[in-house]
Amino acid sequence: MIKLDKKISAFVKLGEYLRRENVDSKLCNLIIKTENNNGWFTFKNSLHALKVWGNTLRKENILKWIHKYKLVNKNIKQVGIIMAGNIPIVGFHDLMCVLFTNHIAIVKTSSSDPYLIPFLYNKLVEFESGLAEKAIFKNKIDFVDAIIGTGNSITIKNINEKFQFCPSILRGPRNSIAIIDGKETEEELKLLSNDIFEYFGFGCRSITKIYVPINYDFSLLKKILKEKTESISLIDYVNSFRKNKAINEIIKNKFHIAGKLILIEDKNIHAEISSVNYEYYPNMDWVSKEIKSNSKNIQCIVRRKNRDSSIKFGEAQKPTLWTYADNIDTVDFLSSL
Repeated sequence: MIKLDKKISAFVKLGEYLRRENVDSKLCNLIIKTENNNGWFTFKNSLHALKVWGNTLRKENILKWIHKYKLVNKNIKQVGIIMAGNIPIVGFHDLMCVLFTNHIAIVKTSSSDPYLIPFLYNKLVEFESGLAEKAIFKNKIDFVDAIIGTGNSITIKNINEKFQFCPSILRGPRNSIAIIDGKETEEELKLLSNDIFEYFGFGCRSITKIYVPINYDFSLLKKILKEKTESISLIDYVNSFRKNKAINEIIKNKFHIAGKLILIEDKNIHAEISSVNYEYYPNMDWVSKEIKSNSKNIQCIVRRKNRDSSIKFGEAQKPTLWTYADNIDTVDFLSSL
């Protein structure tokens, strides 16, 4: 069994590698290959995801995260990980949790993102040979002792049926929300625009619904969102915008145009790509009740000031190691096997 300090050292070295100013040719080629495989995973977005992980994998962060657990491994299990493919490298945290709890990871990457996570794992093995064969990548997972699965509703239904007798963490689709109080500065709204547009809005932590006070003036927000969309040229996104705009004009929804984004007055938490829903609120008590009633559909909440379980604008796509999807502690789950 690999000592904890050696694992920590390997992940710290991986973080240092990812933080390097110049991307080496092998990783650069894989990022290009990833974009060729899935046009939504642009070079810029994949590189951004890698840099976020580089900043996350600092020694102080890893120690803060892992030292609250008693990692006493009674039984080594084979843990299947079926990864989502909505944003780049989205399944890496699950792999990290399995490796730190001394189990064997049986990994099925998404067809949308098949290259980067195996590359990162191989770099870990390069830094610490004891991690070799602690993760096995397969096209199909059949027999495991436990399963962690993330995906859309159909994927989760299929995983649940196939592995119904396994201990499991199954994560279906969720979205994230923002609460605006009308006192936001231009800089704060720019940070909110990052939460909306990073990864084109595909992440479960992407903002798809905004709560605004009654009589809110959208002028500044629309200006900032318009500026943010000026650099978007991906044809699939542009086509999505045109389609959504046409549909909302036909059904006569109330909406605002902000560059290549549509702000639609709609109660739903989920919004289509290139659109964000908004809803007026009378007071914060009303918002709290709405959040409570939709809690199973919400991944995170951003606002101007930290309050309750919310985070600040600009932090949605930068979760900490101790921020678990769906608020289910993956390390606790794995330690209980």
